Amino acid sequence: MLAYSYIFTHEGYPCIFWQDYFNYGLAMPGTPNGIEALIRLHEQYAGGKTDILYCDNDLYIMQRTGADKQIGLVFVLNNSERWNGWEVITQWPNKEFIALAWNGRSNLPPENKWTDGNGASDFWAPPRGYSVYVPRQ
Repeated sequence: MLAYSYIFTHEGYPCIFWQDYFNYGLAMPGTPNGIEALIRLHEQYAGGKTDILYCDNDLYIMQRTGADKQIGLVFVLNNSERWNGWEVITQWPNKEFIALAWNGRSNLPPENKWTDGNGASDFWAPPRGYSVYVPRQ
């Protein structure tokens, strides 16, 4: 799921393996945790260029800037064994962000976030997981 979260939030044309979606149960329809949620996010929000906001050995945070009707998103990929996050500066000042998709080694959803007047906030993802936040319209 970490790989799928990456390819569905970044630029390009993602591809899904039939067996992953249908045979291995990764579609997870009706939940924020599977491929189906990532497809929806890709189609509705993942427009514009990719800006990497933070990157180290265990944590990667980027934003898609938005284009046309796709308003953009913030993506967090966590490779550590604990919840992990970092404060970054997004392009959206004074905006609430909601997590619409996540998966990892925790059943808890990520908390909604507010950016300050400079667009700064801390964004988190579950252990060995990801979170996709979108600005509330």
